[in-house]
Amino acid sequence: MISKSGKGVYASSDTMFKGAVFGRDSLEVGEDLLALRPKLVQHILLTLASLQGVHSSDTTEEEHGKIIHEYRTAIVDGKPLDDVSRHIFKELSSRWGGNNRDMAYYGSIDATPLFIRVTGLYCRKNGKGILDKPIAQRDGHTVPYREALELAVDWLMNKLADSSSDLLEYRSRNPHGIENQAWKDSREFYVHKNGELANRKQPIASIEVQGLAYDALLWGAKLLPHRTDELVQRAQDLRVRAIALLWRPKEHYFALGVDHRDDGSLRPIETHTANPAALLDGGFFDDLPDTEKKKYISGIVRHIMGSDFLTDAGVRSRSLAEKNLIKFWDYHGSFTSWPKETYDIAKGLRRQGLPKLAEELENRILNVVRKSRGYPEFVYVDFRGRVMTGPPTHQTHGELSLIDSSNKPESIQAWTVSAVVAISNRRLPGRRPKKMPQKRWQTELEREVLTHIPHVFPLRGPKQLTARYPDYPYKLVNGHDKRDGNFMHQKTND
Repeated sequence: MISKSGKGVYASSDTMFKGAVFGRDSLEVGEDLLALRPKLVQHILLTLASLQGVHSSDTTEEEHGKIIHEYRTAIVDGKPLDDVSRHIFKELSSRWGGNNRDMAYYGSIDATPLFIRVTGLYCRKNGKGILDKPIAQRDGHTVPYREALELAVDWLMNKLADSSSDLLEYRSRNPHGIENQAWKDSREFYVHKNGELANRKQPIASIEVQGLAYDALLWGAKLLPHRTDELVQRAQDLRVRAIALLWRPKEHYFALGVDHRDDGSLRPIETHTANPAALLDGGFFDDLPDTEKKKYISGIVRHIMGSDFLTDAGVRSRSLAEKNLIKFWDYHGSFTSWPKETYDIAKGLRRQGLPKLAEELENRILNVVRKSRGYPEFVYVDFRGRVMTGPPTHQTHGELSLIDSSNKPESIQAWTVSAVVAISNRRLPGRRPKKMPQKRWQTELEREVLTHIPHVFPLRGPKQLTARYPDYPYKLVNGHDKRDGNFMHQKTND
């Protein structure tokens, strides 16, 4: 999946995203591999800076300073696309303003703050030399990387200034564009507890995006010292507003986000999802008073490591308690677990002084990868948290689960690979960092959670894996009888 033509990484080597550069995916990979592949990370950052928005377009959703969502070309590393990839390229180009050579689409809200954050992390690790690198922009101008960074910061500040909620919001400008422009971009994901989809005719703000924006503003303050005071103050204001709007004291958890009613008034999206746990892997809570930090972190951890979220594969995208909101097994729903999201949460747990909980999640990721013999985009998990192992084969006998969904996971996804590489490297002999001292509340929280969760250990041999992860084959069906929580289950003999 590493580009041979210097574009960094492609999103997958399977069907849907082969040969495509995604801003968000590339940056996630870069963040995972900062310590291991600094040259690759530099290629990623330089590629995205060269594709940065320089115009405004409703069709491509390009904006000045905005980082690309998706970039596809008709020729990939000197070779024409295969028939399937060519069909996808033509279809997306017809919707998003591409031509017969390339397609650049900018429909994501989180790629730009993530670009700023990864730039900051890269500079902390490797120095600021990249800021002086020349960037050939899409309009033919050449600018230093530092200018591309400042343009990204300007974009972020302008979006916040124009926001109706004082949070970083998205709304698609292209009627054929992506409707939900955060990383969980499926049509059904942003849904209220009453089953009503979020109002995509008005702006929507997602909780994890606020954490990215907060980090981006602080990194901008460090890398652009002439703007330090302005950016630090804006970050603090954003955090105050996000907590005020999204923290739910009775549930001890954060809401997914906010949307707007047709009259423009704000409405919280209170559905329980894994998204708030992304705040752990960033600076959102760092300088809060210890009592507040304990309250927010403990609330997130107890939810995300509880029975409504924790499975044999990792963390569910949406709480099991919300399984009936969508009448099939949706792409980011209660019956999917994404290794990328589980690893982001594991990194956050370690950052917040909870390394044993982080290892529990990492063990699940490694086991799923070894069991599947691939690097899946996501895996299906059932009501009990068992991992569904994939389509039946000629050797399948007995029970077969029929899953009402049309979403087939990519078998090798870049950010799953980078997560496994990072976890595995961390566990090499002699490379584990020293234990960080825990505060009393962290020790007690970790002990409490470990007492109540099923422990999963890293497994290697096929016998161990099969014993802990039995085969539960499934077949995807679409439009069938939706009963008992969106899941149709029957026995067949192949």
